Amino acid sequence: MVRRAWIVGGLSIAGAALVAGAAASKDFGVYGTLFPVTEPDFLQEIIGRFQTMEETGELKEMERAMQARTREYIDRPTVGALLPPAEEYRAFEFDPSITLDRDLMDQNGTVFAKAGTRVNPLAYSGFSKRIVVIDGDEEAQVKFALSEGNEIDTLIVIAKGAPLDLSNNHGRRFWFDQQGVIVARFGLEYLPSVITRADPVMLIEEIPVEKVTE
Repeated sequence: MVRRAWIVGGLSIAGAALVAGAAASKDFGVYGTLFPVTEPDFLQEIIGRFQTMEETGELKEMERAMQARTREYIDRPTVGALLPPAEEYRAFEFDPSITLDRDLMDQNGTVFAKAGTRVNPLAYSGFSKRIVVIDGDEEAQVKFALSEGNEIDTLIVIAKGAPLDLSNNHGRRFWFDQQGVIVARFGLEYLPSVITRADPVMLIEEIPVEKVTE
């Protein structure tokens, strides 16, 4: 009897809980004052800002400033390395070999070069042009570079200067050493420097030139 009463009591409690749940979900209406969300839409805020800038001419001014900065960079790129002019002749060798830090595999997963292998890029490259690195703002160095060869056998690279102006003035392509990569890679210290292939190394010559007097 006691056990049955407990079960019946349990059912009664469960029923009460269901009734309470139903009561909890009942709509009791709205109490108090409701206010609309006043936070502006983020996208609309941006669009509104651009419209204001367009109306005031600020957007056009920003575009012109950006175009001017781009033209300035193209006309005269940022110098990656400032090097002094060579005062005496010096020649040294540069070994471009690298040591692999991991296995190299083809598309089938077959290893064709193991980690620790020393590889000389010259053994796999047909590049044979001389590279003349100069200060493009020094007229004497520009004349020297132009006298070193034509575009077929010589590349002229400027570490500083205006490549487009030089190309237009001399009818010849002048390459710019972006971020001083060539200077750093070959360990250049003075300009002009002439880099020539001399298997199995590269020969680097620092050649002094006389300044052009006006």
